[in-house]
Amino acid sequence: MSAPAHPTDQARSVPDWPALPGTFVAGAMLLVAIAALAGWIGRTATMPAPAAVPTPPAREVALGPVSLSAPGAWEPVGGRVAGVPDLGAGTAAFAPVPGLGGRAVVALAPFDDPTLVPAPLRALAGSEPARATLAGLPAWTYGEQAVAGGRIAQLTVAPTTAGAVTALCIAPAASWSGAAGCADELAAASLRGASPLVPSATLAFRRQLVPVLDRLGARRADLRGRLRTARTPRGQARLARRMARANGRAATALAPRTASPGTRNVVRILRGTEGAYGRLALAARRGWPVRYKRARAAVRRHDGALARAVARVR
Repeated sequence: MSAPAHPTDQARSVPDWPALPGTFVAGAMLLVAIAALAGWIGRTATMPAPAAVPTPPAREVALGPVSLSAPGAWEPVGGRVAGVPDLGAGTAAFAPVPGLGGRAVVALAPFDDPTLVPAPLRALAGSEPARATLAGLPAWTYGEQAVAGGRIAQLTVAPTTAGAVTALCIAPAASWSGAAGCADELAAASLRGASPLVPSATLAFRRQLVPVLDRLGARRADLRGRLRTARTPRGQARLARRMARANGRAATALAPRTASPGTRNVVRILRGTEGAYGRLALAARRGWPVRYKRARAAVRRHDGALARAVARVR
């Protein structure tokens, strides 16, 4: 009976493989990585490029005689906008970033004071205005301002002969970034039957000055003709009082629009003329010929001063 094999003989029956050098292993791994990269590049080179998301076409905003262009991505919003007074017809509201609370309100509304801001929105106007453009029109822009309800608002106004084209950006403070600068995104204003105006502090005054003086001139021509032919002190006094009231109404109509020494001087002279006609009425009623003559001279001086003051208003 043969002896069993020695354990060392069994171990020798399994061949010993030589150890691979480290550089060989590293090189093999590098080749695998290069092959994988080449395959990925090949696949991506043959894959079609993702389709570009089309930009929505610009949206026309019609405001009566004025139209302009808003970004197509702006989403129209119906109903009242929180924190914004009702501006009536000729108003459009949008969400510049759908889903956020920011709003862009675009309107055409009358203006009648030095701010050029429509009356319902004056409480939302911030600091002194800076020159700007709105959809290509000369404009004033007011600084950002915190308003009621934890909101921020910014107003831009472009005066025209049809009213002020107004852009109001308003949003809760937390989402203000979605509405800030909304006026800058409006473009291509088109005016039909209206003309742009250059913003200035005296613009509202000058626009009101012409019709006010036209009415005053027509009333003055009528009453002065009748005053010259009046034969009784009572009749003279009645017509002089009417002249005083006509000048007072003109001063009252212009006073809220004054914004410079020149405009305030026009109102001051109209008040002076009102007073001169009041003294003329009193002198006529009391039968004071000397005072009547002095009052007539004061009226003439005020008439000349008014013409000069009006010519200086710019």
